[in-house]
Amino acid sequence: MRVIGLTGGVGAGKSMVLSILKKEYGAEVIKADEVAHQLMEPGKEGYLALTKALGKGFLNPDGTIDRKALAACIFQDDRVRETVDDIIHPMVWKTIRHKISASQAGLIVVEFAIMNEKTDEAWEEMWYVRTSKENRIRRLAENRGYTREHSERIIASQASESEFLSRCTRVIENDGSMEEVRGQLAEILKNRA
Repeated sequence: MRVIGLTGGVGAGKSMVLSILKKEYGAEVIKADEVAHQLMEPGKEGYLALTKALGKGFLNPDGTIDRKALAACIFQDDRVRETVDDIIHPMVWKTIRHKISASQAGLIVVEFAIMNEKTDEAWEEMWYVRTSKENRIRRLAENRGYTREHSERIIASQASESEFLSRCTRVIENDGSMEEVRGQLAEILKNRA
């Protein structure tokens, strides 16, 4: 079993890389964001801990978490972000480690965007999907409808390129075509089981 961590900032094109790894290499993909969302469903461990720590001001009328409201709180107040991170991140990594140990896949890719000291290293190597800031902003406008200002705020809140590079073992350049990305992945994976 080979376990790879895959990271990169918002709009870098991690989803395309994951799609290629899943479809063409049979990778099992574990997305940290999806694990976090599952943990924050009503009644789940993360949901109960967050509402205990932060109250219920970010809940929808039906009791589910209003993700936009919670995201707004996180981006406006570092203390809220730190509280959410301190609660959710350890739960996410515990769940990911369990998924890895239970997997029968030969290749597992763990995808996440947040690169910080709380990141659990449950993989053998870390790949960084690198894309220029301008391409990231363009992709976020096209794919998510984000304004330039919103994209720049999110990018500024994430790790810098030097932080990503200092913690990653490989770089996947994603300013070109899908075929160029395919070529890079084929080169990296050609001699590995």
